[in-house]
Amino acid sequence: MDSSPAEPHRRDGLRLPSPAVLRVLGACVGIALAGVTAATGGAPGFLERPLYDQAVSRLLPAVPPSADLVLVEVDDRALATLSERWPLSRTTWARAFHALAAQRPAAVAVDVVFDQPGPRDALELGEDILEALRRSGLTEQPAGEALAADLEARLLARDGDARLAEAISEGNGVVLGAAALTDDVPVMAPLQDGALGTPLALPAHALRLQAREVAGSIAPLRMAARGSGTLNMLVDGDGVIRRYPYAVGVSGQAWPSLALATALHLTPERAEPLRELAAWDHGAPLMRLPAPNWLPRVSLADLLHADPRSVGLDLALRGKTVFVGVTATGLHGQSTLPGQVAVPGVEIHAFALDNLRSGRLMRSSGLVALLGVLETAAVLAAFVWLCRRARTSGAVLRWAVTLAVLHTALVAWLASDPGWVIPLVPSWVGLLLMLVVDAASRAQEMGRQRGALRRLFIRYPQASVEPAAPQRDAQRARADAMHQD
Repeated sequence: MDSSPAEPHRRDGLRLPSPAVLRVLGACVGIALAGVTAATGGAPGFLERPLYDQAVSRLLPAVPPSADLVLVEVDDRALATLSERWPLSRTTWARAFHALAAQRPAAVAVDVVFDQPGPRDALELGEDILEALRRSGLTEQPAGEALAADLEARLLARDGDARLAEAISEGNGVVLGAAALTDDVPVMAPLQDGALGTPLALPAHALRLQAREVAGSIAPLRMAARGSGTLNMLVDGDGVIRRYPYAVGVSGQAWPSLALATALHLTPERAEPLRELAAWDHGAPLMRLPAPNWLPRVSLADLLHADPRSVGLDLALRGKTVFVGVTATGLHGQSTLPGQVAVPGVEIHAFALDNLRSGRLMRSSGLVALLGVLETAAVLAAFVWLCRRARTSGAVLRWAVTLAVLHTALVAWLASDPGWVIPLVPSWVGLLLMLVVDAASRAQEMGRQRGALRRLFIRYPQASVEPAAPQRDAQRARADAMHQD
């Protein structure tokens, strides 16, 4: 037998970490992914957005239709009936608000910013003529006075901004749109005073949506309305809107969105609870999606041409919260919701209001994000401990599947019941990495055992296949005796 020491294997100097260390590293990867998700604003992370979209659009209960919300839309039929192009004239808008005021809705939220005054060329010419009449002294005579009064009445009738302000003031509560001037907002003139009214008592620096300045409707219209709210949306990197910004920070002040401003007008006695809800997730919580066609619609053409005493119009609008916006083809913003095609922005404001007042908001940051990291760590730590006790690959696989199912069920329950969204994918990634490590380590161990047996049979080939010398002699003697007999 050769007693010389065996040559060291060439791979002995490249020893890999032990399977236990590799399992811990796999668990750390999953926990790190959950930590990155929490640090970047909460779930859903970039790896789980498609899964979240499918779950929230197909599995979670949809927002039920509301009995007191209605949409007055500037649709294709309205533009064709009015023989106008967008944007509508101030005269048409004044007629619309007069018609709405006659129906006595609870509030009117307008998804439009009247940031520029209407055409004034003819008005300025008429005002110059009226001023010249007064300077000439002709107004001191009865005929001149009647002419000046008639001219002044005609100018007032043609002043679209004045008529619109008058119509807005007739309503029970009109909330106009505004725009926070961020990088993705078209160029608009900011308000000179930089204010939409009274700012919110919220920490402006902590809000997700920040802007340099704010733009709103012209002063006469803002003064006639009950308030203004921003129309901005938060769009993720993949072009999908998953969060609604109830407040925006502008130069250290917080301004409400259209949904929040309307809710504060409707229920001023709930102002403090509404502001607390709107502050969740840094002012932009995740949205629960509505059922298809959940919002009743009335075309602007029907509103303008129907009899004000119409029973159908009265039932559709009286006492309701009316949202006014454009839905005509190619004119509304291409706002894509999870699992849905482009949706007009005015509809998003409407069900954001419904989510807010009913408390159906979803949270994913703050304490919820910390809960997600701890839950991920608990799942992966449990699997590390179970792997050390499992004897076979089948047992390891069964434990991995069991933990993955329990984790998925917990995430689904938290999202559907309390509305807490915690990471789903990081635990899956950690479990998968540890499964791969366990399978590779067991395969390596089996290969090592087969190699040891092979080397043993090669080194002692006779010991296992031939009998010893005395046994061979006895066998030969018995064979000879039998042959002689």
